[in-house]
Parts: sequence; C-alpha cells; structure tokens
Amino acid sequence: MAPVCARIGIAFGKDEQRNHMAEKRYESDLTGKEKRHLEWEKIKGMTWKQRIGHIWTYYKIHMAVLIGVLLVIGVIGQIIYNSRFETVFQAAILNGGTGDAESMTEDFKEYLGDGDKYHEIVLDSSMYFVGDESADMTSVMKLTTLIGAQELDAIVCEQSQYDKYVDLDAFVPMDELLTEEQMQEYGDDVLEYAIRVDGSEKLKEFGLDVNQPAYLAVFVNAEHQDNAKEFIRYLKEDENE
Repeated sequence: MAPVCARIGIAFGKDEQRNHMAEKRYESDLTGKEKRHLEWEKIKGMTWKQRIGHIWTYYKIHMAVLIGVLLVIGVIGQIIYNSRFETVFQAAILNGGTGDAESMTEDFKEYLGDGDKYHEIVLDSSMYFVGDESADMTSVMKLTTLIGAQELDAIVCEQSQYDKYVDLDAFVPMDELLTEEQMQEYGDDVLEYAIRVDGSEKLKEFGLDVNQPAYLAVFVNAEHQDNAKEFIRYLKEDENE
C-alpha cells in the first residue's frame, strides 16, 4: 500500500509543478492588450494616492522621455515659425518720450505698401539718455549691443548722440543716400551725415518728440538702406504742409 501512496504523491506533485509552469507560460504569453487590461484592473483597485505612486514608480522614465520629446518638438516648431518672419527695417528713436511707436510702426508699414504679414518693422523708442552716466547705462548697453550686432538701420537722436557716432564714422553720408532732387528739397535740413527731423509732423502725431535739434542718420552697415530712405521721406513728407 505504501508504494501506491508514494506513487500517487509523486504524481500529484508533478501535476502541481506542471500547472505552475503552465501558469507562468500563460502569463508570459499574454498579448499587449491583455497585459494592459490586467494593469488597469490592478490600478482600479487602488486609491488615488496609490495610483499616483504606482504610475510614478513604474512609468517615470516613460514620462520623462515623453516630456523631453514634447519639449524638442515645441522648440523645433518655434524655430520654424520664427524663421518665417523677416525684419525689413529697424530704427531706434532716442528720447522719444511716451509716444506710440507701435502705431507709428503700423503706419510706416502701410506707407510702404508692405502687406506681407511676415515682414516686420521695428521702431524702438525705449532708450533714454539724460546726460547722467549711471542713469544712461542701460540704454547705452542696449544701443551698443544693437549697433554691434548690426541690427539697426537708422537712428533718430539729438545732437550729443549724433556727434558721438559721427566721430566713429558710423553713418552713411547723405549725398550717397539721397538723390540730388531730395537734397535740394530738404535744403538746410540736410547735414553731412544726417537730416533734421525735429519738425516732422509724423513724430508729433505719434508723440515721439525728440529734443531739438533731432537728426535721422543711417548706419553704414544698414542692411535695409532702401527702407531707410523711405523712412526719411515718411518723416519729412508733411513737415512743411
């Protein structure tokens, strides 16, 4: 009788081992959908706090990768979007007061007849010079950076700033920029490297009254000299009407 019982015990043990191995094989053979279903069932039985901890523990690498991919896509998208815009003219209006440079920008673009939404005009009236070295430091740094980066095409400024940059040979001579007819038209307002614009009705219209005398000068490295010429015409157009 004992040998029979032993054989039964051995057989039972082998059956249990086979069932356990079959269960392991079954789990390993689950499809992705089935595994996700089991995972979801497991999460459903948890509290919200447990769910957050579980997701963070098992999926933090996946989340970090996803966030990284989204950031890269966002940066690339922004670069592509920004690359569509082109600055076609940029000028600094020094000591322009609290005028509306933004509206003047729109008006000048309309004056040019430029309807391209990707063409940008920048008229920067944010820089002030009061004659105090420490107070002027921020504006000095900004203006120096813009000029050094060759981003500015023109400048509207008062006497002291004009003299400073004339000494540095920073401006295009007016007789190289204007036609002979324009030189005659503007008369005594034309200097060697600038043209007086303190009488401009456009500056007054938009509240950008630079201290007199005020000069418009064009930088020698200006990339958009044609639009700089148009800006001169724009400022001088209604001056004597």
